[in-house]
Amino acid sequence: MIEESILAELQLIVGTGGIRVGDALGVIHPGSDERNLDAGLMVAPRSTAEVAAVLRLCNEHKIPVVTHGGRTGLVGGGISASGQIILSLSLMNSIEALSASAGTAIVQGGVTLHALQEAAAHHRLSTGIDIASRGSATIGGMISTNAGGMEAFRHGIMRQRVLGLEVVLSDGRIMSDMAQVSKSNEGYDLKQLFIGAEGTLGVITRAVLKLAPPDGFTATALVACPSATAAIALFHRLQASHNLHLLRAEFMANEYFMVAVDNLGPATLTAITKAPIYLIIETDAAEQSAAQSILESALAKAIDEGLVLDAILAQSEKERREIWNIREDSSVIDRAYPQGHWFDISVPLQHLEHWLKQFDEGITALGPDVYGFAFGHLGDGNLHVGVAGIPDKQAVKSLIYSGLREFGGSFSAEHGIGLDKKAELETLVDPVKLNLMRSIKSLLDPNGIMNPGKVV
Repeated sequence: MIEESILAELQLIVGTGGIRVGDALGVIHPGSDERNLDAGLMVAPRSTAEVAAVLRLCNEHKIPVVTHGGRTGLVGGGISASGQIILSLSLMNSIEALSASAGTAIVQGGVTLHALQEAAAHHRLSTGIDIASRGSATIGGMISTNAGGMEAFRHGIMRQRVLGLEVVLSDGRIMSDMAQVSKSNEGYDLKQLFIGAEGTLGVITRAVLKLAPPDGFTATALVACPSATAAIALFHRLQASHNLHLLRAEFMANEYFMVAVDNLGPATLTAITKAPIYLIIETDAAEQSAAQSILESALAKAIDEGLVLDAILAQSEKERREIWNIREDSSVIDRAYPQGHWFDISVPLQHLEHWLKQFDEGITALGPDVYGFAFGHLGDGNLHVGVAGIPDKQAVKSLIYSGLREFGGSFSAEHGIGLDKKAELETLVDPVKLNLMRSIKSLLDPNGIMNPGKVV
């Protein structure tokens, strides 16, 4: 438990409204993990100066600090425990500046992705990144986990969206590297250390983000492909086309698609030709009719050449949302098959067909009551893989990770390490790299107060 004297000092820093203790946390949703609020004490500063004062106090007394954004992380990075302090950036949610001419935004760490998307849209700009949890995921959290999402093949992951950062270190020092330009070669690019560090090195309080041009009028299609190889060929063809602009290409293997479409519908989508692989393809053009006709023509040609078996084009915004719901409501698998094991991996596209074949054969070998599901972002090979019907997670890990490093893939694509993947980090990552990570952690957080037990 945190001593009363410490609580009193925290209250002096953030005020009465900036502290929630015990039952007062009951009104806050724990997010993706019920253990996120187990510390029983949440401190919500309103400024960088208050964050610095809180960390200075905690470092002096060696009190662990777990930083929270929207609590949408899926690897246990936000889990807290008694004796720790949750540092919430929920009150630091201002969009301080947005420049249409520069295509940049300066935001506090607690701004949600959706809020920034709406603000950017008013200036005919886009955030250049999108994830399903956009309504609650915060910019600070997305930077801390180096979020990816469905537009990564076009605009890069969060690391590529960040121009500048303000970070509070464990001892309360503030590192301000708030450059608003892409070209800033001023020695070591230290801000990169904090992107993807999951709050283990410091607290990201402010950021400068690079924005992107907005999408035009969109056309959306659900596409059935005879193989992963055909799906990849279609992706590359559409991406290279001079007639259309490929916005998104989301991947669903048959097993995932069938559960999703059977449970989410509507019936019009269940009528699509049965296939090993399904894609959601989205493109845009200057006019809606042009977007529809160009995509329809491209898919008709792909059908003639055997790259596509069938396609359903959305004819309204309602139909577009129904198609996207099959992909974005991925928790449908958990509802149908509870207590499954989930993985977030990257497979180089040239090895995707082989990996999927290996996965399907491995699932079959595990027994008739074991089910495997795969979906994700085709353009960058990021797969979210679930296995249900087997309690032995280690056996599943052996299947999922088999050959992955040799292929040049990754066991952690976009969700981070947190608590859940520490064992993989220890065994699968180059030992020199791992030792350097530990050295950096020791240098920047010598008392080990920042999100202890996570990552390294």
